Amino acid sequence: MDFPFVERQVSSNRFLREFNKDVDSSELIWHMDREDRYVTVKSGSDWKLQMDNELPVLLEMKKVYFIPKFTYHRIIKGSTKLIIEVKKII
Repeated sequence: MDFPFVERQVSSNRFLREFNKDVDSSELIWHMDREDRYVTVKSGSDWKLQMDNELPVLLEMKKVYFIPKFTYHRIIKGSTKLIIEVKKII
């Protein structure tokens, strides 16, 4: 399966993901994950995170966002490249 990001593993449970500013919004789909995750924004402007049954929130630099396992969520495209660190809690 192709993903709308490039991922690089930096430790056993930490990954850097890069979303190109030109990614097609239709590729940023609602999905859920099998583990809890902490997401930290490293760079990017105007990107948003939307959790199931909630309004989108602006992703802020260096802020940590918790995404519980089996919770639908999606990323909404911003105006620049987005780089996030994903820490998976297994």
